[in-house]
Amino acid sequence: MKESFPNVRPFRNGDRIGFHGTLLVRGRLFRVQAIGTVHGYPSIEPRVYISPHPEEHHWYRTGGEPYLCYQRNRVWQPGRSTFASCIAVAVRYLQEYGG
Repeated sequence: MKESFPNVRPFRNGDRIGFHGTLLVRGRLFRVQAIGTVHGYPSIEPRVYISPHPEEHHWYRTGGEPYLCYQRNRVWQPGRSTFASCIAVAVRYLQEYGG
């Protein structure tokens, strides 16, 4: 994570764990978070949050903060997938839709 995304840092808040920081994509600054839970990770894929939203179509809205709806090149693999792969998904999304 440090090598690929130096502006993204780990955090823990109770059961919530993940990484948060900023990404500069196409001259725009975005706040990005990949959030999972201690009890769910790595079995349950972390959710990706981005602010501001560059568009309004690719978001799950389930009553809380909207999180990114995306399709991976490969399915989430608990033994191999990482928080860094979630941030990479955010980068690909922002490169396509970030303006």
